Amino acid sequence: MLRLNVPKTEVIDLDEKTIFEWESFDRPHKKWGKEFYSTVIVLAFLVSIILYFIEGAMPVFVVWGLVFMLWTMGRTEPKKESYAITTWGLKLPDRTYNLSEMSQFWIESKWGSRVLRINLVKAPWHLVVVVNKEEEQDIKNLLLQGVIYQAPPITWMDKAIRWMGEKLPLE
Repeated sequence: MLRLNVPKTEVIDLDEKTIFEWESFDRPHKKWGKEFYSTVIVLAFLVSIILYFIEGAMPVFVVWGLVFMLWTMGRTEPKKESYAITTWGLKLPDRTYNLSEMSQFWIESKWGSRVLRINLVKAPWHLVVVVNKEEEQDIKNLLLQGVIYQAPPITWMDKAIRWMGEKLPLE
């Protein structure tokens, strides 16, 4: 009779336990004025004319679809959502992302809100979660236990977009 010498293993707790929980808005939000929307509509109209003569109607529909999306996101107030860091990873209202799926994270400001950005190793590739300033350090310390805290380097494209935003403000 063959007998295998199998070492005893640790008992692994498979239950998900909440370590830290917070509530915040589901996306960063900024109220845009009439001046912003009128500038966007004029630019969209000019780009639509150019694209129509180059490529036809389909790019025009895409441009106006983007304008509509911008308008609806500006007019719709974000809702409060509950987020949590658990023993498994980051729990969002619709899904839990394991720490092993996260490659790096960083926190930055956007439109007056603090935003947690997480790069993932598989689709959807990037998460954006609004965090409260009071809870930012706690979230950072908990995520540092399994994920690298590192903002991606600023590329020439980032610099060009920032420069264009400063030189051609839409407001």
